[in-house]
Amino acid sequence: MKKNTSKLLDVIFENLIWLLVAASLIIFSSLSSSFRAPNNMAGLLYRSAALGLLVLGQSFTMITGNFDLSSESGLGLTAMVAALALASADNGGLGWEVSPFVAIVLMIGVGLLIGLINGFLITRLKMNNLIVTIAMQMILRGMVYIISPGSTASFFPKAFDWLGGGTLFKIPLEKGFFSFPVATLFVIIVFIIAHIITRYTQFGRNMYAVGSNLTAAKDAGIDSDRIVRIVYLIDGFCMALAGWLAAGRIDSATPRTGAGLTFPVQAAAVIGGISMAGGRGNMIGALGGLMLWSILDNGLSIIRVSPFWIETSRGLILLFAVFLDAVKVRQMHQRSLIDILMQSTIGLKDKTIVKK
Repeated sequence: MKKNTSKLLDVIFENLIWLLVAASLIIFSSLSSSFRAPNNMAGLLYRSAALGLLVLGQSFTMITGNFDLSSESGLGLTAMVAALALASADNGGLGWEVSPFVAIVLMIGVGLLIGLINGFLITRLKMNNLIVTIAMQMILRGMVYIISPGSTASFFPKAFDWLGGGTLFKIPLEKGFFSFPVATLFVIIVFIIAHIITRYTQFGRNMYAVGSNLTAAKDAGIDSDRIVRIVYLIDGFCMALAGWLAAGRIDSATPRTGAGLTFPVQAAAVIGGISMAGGRGNMIGALGGLMLWSILDNGLSIIRVSPFWIETSRGLILLFAVFLDAVKVRQMHQRSLIDILMQSTIGLKDKTIVKK
């Protein structure tokens, strides 16, 4: 009976984020017809697509027991690099007017470089990951202002804007059209790919091993430093994709692009079940955390709740998520102690039998 109850609690804890997503959708849909409008529902992930890629990168690092607080500035720098290369001199660019393909390659190169530097400092020089990434956030934001002091670069080619601002199809409705954004599908596909990598590959299993017990992972022959470096490269790649989505959505980039996303990135990942202690959580849960964050932002704004209450609700949800994580950790410790006691009891019985 106790085992069945424990299993049921595990299932509820693992899927609680989706229960909260469903509940919030039902509540806001009943409160506002504007919220349940087809275009608004399809746009929930569209508006937070860039945030979603940062949450994805953060989830990779957190699973290994690390953090990255530089992602918002990484988004800003990659977006600005592409914007300056794409836009004409009259529109705030450098006048290069390169092809979208070249701009995207530049963005990805910058993102990977950021991830490479973070990983090198943390694994090779053994620097604290929080301090390294906080310092990197300041450096990257400063670099954005250095390469484009206070100006905005805009008016990019449609091919570049398509991922962040394009639509897959339009369906005529009684009032206007229903448009399905490209970014919505892109975010879903990327999270599914990330889930497959983390759950069904050796690299993914090694990530969880490093985050769960670093010493045991090293004893098992896992090159933990290599795993962490790769994770930060993936994180840097996600920054570049986020920059592409953000710049493409608004067809411009400013020195403040991406600013203020550090807290939402951490919160959405933790709300989605990614443990701050490392070694637990999954990408589908992280997607749920992103969706819940987006639903709350959109729903509370539509029903015209005071911004102060919106911030309060965010904090309460994050606190609730951290509480659940603490409960999971306590349960794991209790089970470990029970297993140890059981093994000790079995060992004593075996010894007694041998003596007889």
